[in-house]
Amino acid sequence: MKQSIPCIAVLLLLAGGGATHAAVSADEARQLGGTLTPFGAEKAGNKDGTIPPYEGGLPTSTKPAGFKPDSGKWTSPYAGEKPLFSITAANMDRYADKLSEANKALLKRYPDYRVDVYRSYRSAAHPKYLLDKSIGNATTAKLDKNNYRVVGAQGGMPFPIPKTGIEVMFNHLTRYLGAAGHGSVRNLYVDNTGKLVFSGEVAYSQDYPYNWPDSWPRNVDREATLRMALNFTGPARAAGDANTWHDTIDLEDKPRRAYAYSASTRRVRLAPDISYDTPIASTGGVMVYDDGNLFSGKMDRFEFKLVGKREMIIPYNNYDAVFAVKPEQLMGPKFMNPEHMRWELHRVWVVESTLKAGARHVYGKRVFFFDEDWTGAGMVDIYDQTGKIYKGNFGMMTPLYDKQVPWGWPTFTYDLSTGAYCIATQAGENDRLGWWIDDKPWPNAMFVPDALPARSGR
Repeated sequence: MKQSIPCIAVLLLLAGGGATHAAVSADEARQLGGTLTPFGAEKAGNKDGTIPPYEGGLPTSTKPAGFKPDSGKWTSPYAGEKPLFSITAANMDRYADKLSEANKALLKRYPDYRVDVYRSYRSAAHPKYLLDKSIGNATTAKLDKNNYRVVGAQGGMPFPIPKTGIEVMFNHLTRYLGAAGHGSVRNLYVDNTGKLVFSGEVAYSQDYPYNWPDSWPRNVDREATLRMALNFTGPARAAGDANTWHDTIDLEDKPRRAYAYSASTRRVRLAPDISYDTPIASTGGVMVYDDGNLFSGKMDRFEFKLVGKREMIIPYNNYDAVFAVKPEQLMGPKFMNPEHMRWELHRVWVVESTLKAGARHVYGKRVFFFDEDWTGAGMVDIYDQTGKIYKGNFGMMTPLYDKQVPWGWPTFTYDLSTGAYCIATQAGENDRLGWWIDDKPWPNAMFVPDALPARSGR
């Protein structure tokens, strides 16, 4: 018994992400491409047949009716399908183990809220070079610098067979979104009176050097997971404001360094507030900066514990909500219109994060649910300092099939304490809005602070 206690302590430490985890063994890595996909997902479906086997995702030849290549919009390959069943307050107990706590709270609060569950499709597809890199990372990638830096990974998923919560979080932060992209999208929120507010139209330029093919130029920091530049084109009170920042796989020595340009003062300033729990004004304060895309930024204020895998009902293949409908159709006075929301059953990685003693953040705890096929899809239950469910954060995954990009930038978030909710980066029906995948990186000059005034146009 005395000899077993230290072993148990070590196992608990590893499970909580407190110790550096080395790369997996060659024997364990051989599962990748066999029983596991190169991204570490279980290739087989579930026993009930409600989750299908993984067969590579949507092919680039996918061309559903109405799809116009390079239009900035993607049409659903599953248009016309009907829900398999709907979850309401009356039957939610039957599906309780597959619902997030935030969804349960919404079902209890609003009698007319429902979750329409459709057939599950494992639609995420990835370029071969990225899959090959992910397999290679399994035996080489590890964490150092207090677990805040990835070393030994050359693009792709750094930890396809994760052992700790923080490894799953890095898998999310390095998720594949294409090599580069640009777009114009909008942010909207519904306030606690039920009023729909147009709060921002934003033009983005971004690229992802960490996931570039080896043939691409190396005159930038290849540890950068995201290089971002944006400017507001509306509404009038925000038009001309612009930001830029970089995120990297080294959160210890190269954390986010953001800059902001104010069109009213015509000044560029360092913007350390574009991080952590600073409210995002264009979401009505419903989201904070590290809510972006389910999570973004540095992880030093929380402990991350890998709970395991679980079957959960998550937003998936949400083409209508992202690319097709008007905000007035999508956003009701209390919640997103269920008619335009698609939910599917998928296996997810579950990571529980708890605020460190002495650390400051508006959240006390978050539970992340990341899709096993692509960690950009999923949702988050967010709790306040007393342990009460506070918010629900949901990612809308919409694979860009002809580009082989499992994209999922738009997010919707409910603040259960106020009744307000928001959607960030939606394109909808507007022909002027959309997202485009670029086949080459942006010039370095795009992302320097001095470029912000010119980008602003004011």
